[in-house]
Amino acid sequence: MASAREPTPGYPEAVIQWGVQAGETCDDIAAVLYGSSRHAGLIQRYNRVACGPGTTLAEGLTLVLPAEVTSIPDAKLRSMHPDVRARPAGGAWSPAAQGMPLLTNSSVNTLDEGRADIEFVDRTRVLLAPNTLVVIYGTASRARVSKTPPAAVELADGEVKAALAALRGQSVEVAASGGGRVSASSRDTVVQRRGERTTVAVFDGKAGVTSGGLSVVVPKDHGTRFVAKAPPARPRPLPAPVEWTTADAAQIALAPEGLGVLSASWKPAPAAAGYRVEIARDPEFNDLIAREEVKPDVLSFRAEKMPAGAYFLRVRVVDREEYLGVGAVRRFHLVAARAAGGVVPAAQEITANPYGIIELTPSPALELSLDDGPFGPVPERIDLLQRAPRALRLRERGSAVPDAATSLPVRYTKVGAVVSVSAARAVTPAPGGPGGPAIEARVELEGLAGVDVARRVAPRLIAHLPGGGRSVALAGGDRGGALTARIPLPREALRPGEPLRVRLDVADGRGGVIGTSDAELPAAPEAPRAAPPPAPPAAPVLGAYLPLLPMSGVADALWLAPTPPSVAAVGAAAARSGGGWVAAGQVRASGAIGPLGLDVALRSNPAGEGDGAGAGSTGWFGARARVLRLGRSELELGPTLRLGVPMADGSPPLRIEPGIAFGGAAGRLTWVADVGARIRASGDGAAVGAGDGAAGGDGAAAGDGAAAGGEPATPDVQGFLLMGATVDPAPWLRLHGALDLHLVHREVRADDVLGGLSAGVEAGGALFGALSLRASPWRDEGEGPVTAQIAVGFREASP
Repeated sequence: MASAREPTPGYPEAVIQWGVQAGETCDDIAAVLYGSSRHAGLIQRYNRVACGPGTTLAEGLTLVLPAEVTSIPDAKLRSMHPDVRARPAGGAWSPAAQGMPLLTNSSVNTLDEGRADIEFVDRTRVLLAPNTLVVIYGTASRARVSKTPPAAVELADGEVKAALAALRGQSVEVAASGGGRVSASSRDTVVQRRGERTTVAVFDGKAGVTSGGLSVVVPKDHGTRFVAKAPPARPRPLPAPVEWTTADAAQIALAPEGLGVLSASWKPAPAAAGYRVEIARDPEFNDLIAREEVKPDVLSFRAEKMPAGAYFLRVRVVDREEYLGVGAVRRFHLVAARAAGGVVPAAQEITANPYGIIELTPSPALELSLDDGPFGPVPERIDLLQRAPRALRLRERGSAVPDAATSLPVRYTKVGAVVSVSAARAVTPAPGGPGGPAIEARVELEGLAGVDVARRVAPRLIAHLPGGGRSVALAGGDRGGALTARIPLPREALRPGEPLRVRLDVADGRGGVIGTSDAELPAAPEAPRAAPPPAPPAAPVLGAYLPLLPMSGVADALWLAPTPPSVAAVGAAAARSGGGWVAAGQVRASGAIGPLGLDVALRSNPAGEGDGAGAGSTGWFGARARVLRLGRSELELGPTLRLGVPMADGSPPLRIEPGIAFGGAAGRLTWVADVGARIRASGDGAAVGAGDGAAGGDGAAAGDGAAAGGEPATPDVQGFLLMGATVDPAPWLRLHGALDLHLVHREVRADDVLGGLSAGVEAGGALFGALSLRASPWRDEGEGPVTAQIAVGFREASP
């Protein structure tokens, strides 16, 4: 009958608790609770008690009882591995299924690769090894009420493990086919039946073994055996646990892509006929994954392709009497690690991209530390951009053993960048676009497959230029393609004829350099040079290079242009004077520095038969400044100042000569005019006789400033006007002519007007010669009518 009540949590039906009073029997409780003593069998559904007629129960015992009369399966197939079959009472064999209900007298058979976990309604469990056949008896006999608890199963052949959920004075009853019974108050008692022999090994609690009318109690880590219905043997110690070749500590490893590896090895045990190796997901080894018995020369175990999780490995010695030994247990934790962003985990280390993420499956049984930091819960992800640990340390949660942590080194993959560059110029920039010289760069990133480059790396290109660094973001890179960047250059960076050497760094968003490259950009082509404009022709030289210097103490003013020519020369002059010829040497030089001109003229004392007309040795030092020049010397104007210095005894006194020079050029013709004055600055110089008072008629006589008639030879002041022109019949030939007029003022007599006409020729190149003649129709007394001059010198260029 099905119950209408909701099941109590942890039970397949609604249950209640009953406190046993003194003298109560199962029949009494069934009559009160269910209305009839015929339901006394329900008392044994969840309780291991004897319910015989008149058998009293222990006072104060708490029973778990169905809340109402129901009929439910005695057990169910809690879990199983393939190759298991089942048979209902009186039925045929069929493949078993997980969760299958098992009624009284049902049979379960595990074949070569099969295993099964049978859970009864009172939470006791029986685990079947491969090749095991059991018959389910249930928690109570429905047809009778027994004085002893009924057996849960009858073992016909193979191996079962009896396990109680909790030790509360209860036991698991296992009957051996053909005789014998095991009553195990244990979480781990193994019963093996092979042929007529039954072997019992107790690894937890204790077990009572009855056979052939005799009973023995088998304590923990002991075993016994009996054959058919013979009495059981005296309990003996079970084989000792094996010794691991490594420390018995929790082993923690990664399960890359969910495929982990478990491995262990142990030392050979004495008198071992073989070993049983078991892997389970729980420490009680109820949830078995694998079980295998190996030969005594096999001393290691390896399991591959294991998913992440906690595992328990147990190795037991099987001795020559086929007793199963005490298990040596080792714990393992496989941590799931996902390859995110280029992370490639291995079992005992992690190979990670420095821009990736380590994704872990958190395990409540473990805690993690980065490098030497504190331990804490295992995170779901470790961002290597924020933390770049050298190692991950994992240990069981709450472990107080200092060296219990497993260290997993983190190896970072190499990331690089290859840069190729070229120079580019935008001669005519597009409207609103970049122009001018620039570096065009193409970057190939290496070692970043699977990484979101734009977000995780954020690469930039930094160019180290002569004037400083410039940085721009790299763009592109879709579907793993190359990145590009354009860095504008200052226009002075690329010099014509000189290659540009530049270092380019590819850096990430944190400033770390991924790759670097040295590049040399070809020299910028030289811009076509415009033909230089023809140099303006040199300004023409105005006037004569070497105008005539008269041999006169009064009329020896020089015909000067506003800009003096660059010339140096030596020469001589001869004049008819005082009834004979006299001659004097001269040195001449002049030049200009910009608008400023300088000149010097040195004349020696005259020598010869005449008297020299007061023209002693004199040095003239002059300076002039051009203040106006129109066009190509179409008009020039500048003031002049000369100083006449006596060079010997009997020379004219110191004189100052201010003036203005102006002139111009028109084609091959030039003209020059000078207007100025000469002022005597100190005493008299040479004197010239007047009339016929001096011996020799009109000859000159030197004195101390007065002539025979008392007239000074050097006037106090005089004015002059010189003007003339030149013409160039050929580039190497210049002809010139000039008129000079002098207004002389003397205190001893009326003013005189003196003057003359001169003409000359100059021929040659840089080395040239000059010849000049002067006729003096208006001359001073004692001065001859003709003066001739010849000179040779150097000049800057031909006219």
